[in-house]
Amino acid sequence: MKKLILLTALLITVFFSYAQFGGGIGTAIDPYRIYTREHLEELSDSLNLLNTFTGKHFRLMNNIEDSLTMRLGADENSLFNGSFHGSGYTITVNIDYEEYCALFYNISENGYLDSVTLVGNLSYPNGFCVNNYGGTIYCCTNSTTNKTSPDSVGLYAGYSGICFENYGNLISCINNSDLYGYYTIAGICFWVPAQTNLSFGRIENCINNGNIITKYGFAAGIAFDVSNALISNCINTGDVSQTLITTEDCGIIGGICGSFGNNNEQLSTISKIVNCQNSGYVFCKSAPACGGIVAQLQEGGIVENCSNYGNVLGEDNIGSIYGRNIGNNRIVKNCFNSGNVSGATYTGGIGAVLFSTPNDTMMNCLNIASINKPAIAGNDDGLEVNPLIIINNYYDKQMCLSKGIGDADVIGSAEGKLTTQLTGTSPELQAMLGDGWSYAEGRYPIPLGLENDSMALVAATPVYLHFENEEEYNHVDSVSKNFTVGLENNVSWEQANGRVSFSDESVTLLSLGIENLTVSLGDYSKNVRINIVDIETSATQLTIENVISGYPNPASDYININLNGVSADKMEICDITGKVISSQIISTEHSQTHIKNLKPGLYLLKIYNKYQNVTTLRFVKN
Repeated sequence: MKKLILLTALLITVFFSYAQFGGGIGTAIDPYRIYTREHLEELSDSLNLLNTFTGKHFRLMNNIEDSLTMRLGADENSLFNGSFHGSGYTITVNIDYEEYCALFYNISENGYLDSVTLVGNLSYPNGFCVNNYGGTIYCCTNSTTNKTSPDSVGLYAGYSGICFENYGNLISCINNSDLYGYYTIAGICFWVPAQTNLSFGRIENCINNGNIITKYGFAAGIAFDVSNALISNCINTGDVSQTLITTEDCGIIGGICGSFGNNNEQLSTISKIVNCQNSGYVFCKSAPACGGIVAQLQEGGIVENCSNYGNVLGEDNIGSIYGRNIGNNRIVKNCFNSGNVSGATYTGGIGAVLFSTPNDTMMNCLNIASINKPAIAGNDDGLEVNPLIIINNYYDKQMCLSKGIGDADVIGSAEGKLTTQLTGTSPELQAMLGDGWSYAEGRYPIPLGLENDSMALVAATPVYLHFENEEEYNHVDSVSKNFTVGLENNVSWEQANGRVSFSDESVTLLSLGIENLTVSLGDYSKNVRINIVDIETSATQLTIENVISGYPNPASDYININLNGVSADKMEICDITGKVISSQIISTEHSQTHIKNLKPGLYLLKIYNKYQNVTTLRFVKN
């Protein structure tokens, strides 16, 4: 009898403890309601008493602006195994622990957290949970910042925008916070340990918009250290950078992932980085590996249908898709780069160094950007190219100034092609790159799965520099002829320095020197830097007789006019838009007009007779 009374009392206590939330009975239809910070603190107290809330549902009913100062669950023994539905509301936090500042400590295996936004302060941030064993879905850190700097954050702890360790699923989460770390940090998740279950270790449709800044150089836009997991359809737009110059061999910097591998052959069909994009600036001062997609591609790592648009800059092991590679059984396939890549040694447009073991594969990749080292892969160790593992990789030789591998192209492995050969839908192009790409007129191919993304469409928009044949062509460092640009997908073009003018797709050279072209679509843009070394001057355009001449052209101080017997009484100098800049009377057959005060560029010289018929000549002012 006494045991029955005690059991009844315990059940009543638990019932009233749960009933102290803002209403509801914890079912999916009638969830526990969370209105205030106190309700969250009650949840935390229950988790600390080892209540897991298995099968129970909570719903956030409004924004909580009274700052929560504690984690929901004190330590690894506090397991939340229920469902917490944020309903799109915001929780303000001000959690100042020495480590692992997060909303929850553990989301357990059957736990579920969705549709919550965090604002406020997490001193040593890990976003929504320290450990995610279940599902964290549609969660966003919005202006949640750590109050420390890279110089003051302590020791080797890892920091992240969404969670510290992911054993479960992170789906459609966004980090908008700038994050700082002394050592290791990532925008979405710091660590995905080795998995044995195909259903777990997934990071899908996540976006990092925050800048990721580390002192010693261990950082990534999405996830830092990943083994046997799937990272798919993720985007990094934030800059990922290192602040300390050191002689120590430490640090790796990745736009999507820091270190990625797969040591479980049974997971080979799902353990990969696929359909991911980086547009952030990836920079390391002294870290030994830096990659636009993954810094260090390890044993069994697979990267497919990924694109890098951001500039990647460092010293050693620098590549747009991967930096350093370790082990074997690695695959890089159907990857695209439009970001500039620069490094001292072991640097390549797709990968830093060649794959070398028989089970490695790099195939059907495309680079269209300027590289100061080999356009496809570095070869600083003098390895011979194995045509069985380095297959059908191409670069745009009008955009890129270097060769495919080492100092040369390798037929069938790494070749340069003209822009026109790498754009459109021709059968030849599709045979070159295969069926892992989306082809369309007026653009470069886009990896399948990314073809409707605005970032990808902008990156694939071409500049068609002049060419005569495959041996005689303009390239970005030596532009001498007028050219055209792509206008597909409603993109728009601008110039920065006034050295060119646009008329629909036609681009006219106006003056010598460096010009930065920008193509934009919505919020996204791509820059193309060209060096104009000569000006194309068209044949004299006449409406009276083809006998009037002007010289020199180009000119610096003056233009001599020879009418050659044609009757004329006035001349005008106009800019390229037709605006009249100066006018003078012509009284002799041989005249001279001074142009010393004109700005460099292309101008029109109009000569009128008494009937106002006009002859127009073009000239260039140096």
